[in-house]
Amino acid sequence: MPRKRQSTKTRIVKAAWSLFYKNGYSKTTIEDIIAASKTSKGSFYHYFKGKESLLNTLSYLFDEKYEELTTVIDPDLSAYDKLLFLNHELFYMIETSVDISLLAYLYSSQLITKDKKSLADKKRFYFKWTTEIIKEGLDRGEFKDTSTPEELMGIYAMYERALLYDWALFKGKFSLTAYSDRLLPHVLDTFVKGV
Repeated sequence: MPRKRQSTKTRIVKAAWSLFYKNGYSKTTIEDIIAASKTSKGSFYHYFKGKESLLNTLSYLFDEKYEELTTVIDPDLSAYDKLLFLNHELFYMIETSVDISLLAYLYSSQLITKDKKSLADKKRFYFKWTTEIIKEGLDRGEFKDTSTPEELMGIYAMYERALLYDWALFKGKFSLTAYSDRLLPHVLDTFVKGV
């Protein structure tokens, strides 16, 4: 399958978050982001009002990672194993390329914003694809049908948000990926037994 070309917006978001991680948010300038994304000032301002507006794009970055994973995930894996794989890959990306203080800022801002809460937006690719995987698990009998796909997705998303919140709260004192690799099977076992 040919790799789809990155959009200008995606290039800007990825460049910004890479620079935030390497140099810190305050030391990263709009000019740095424009240069790293190989775009123009006009293109930058077409998509974003300023550097601050990039802070709410972290969920967009997560969705981009999930879209990349659609090309490498083994379609023959069980729904259980697909969820383990996706969580591992996303959390590894977060742990190795997202500034923890910016993650903390995003989580705190989601609690008080009057704008759309990007982390809870059910239109995101993350919610759509993961719900499809959970539905597949229910249809195949891997997960007990005591809950709807949407209810199980709510639990899965809550688990991920909670672990990310704790990781940020404790300033990365533990490995996000390793901790989730140990805990997520217990959550998914409840899907198997029925919630």
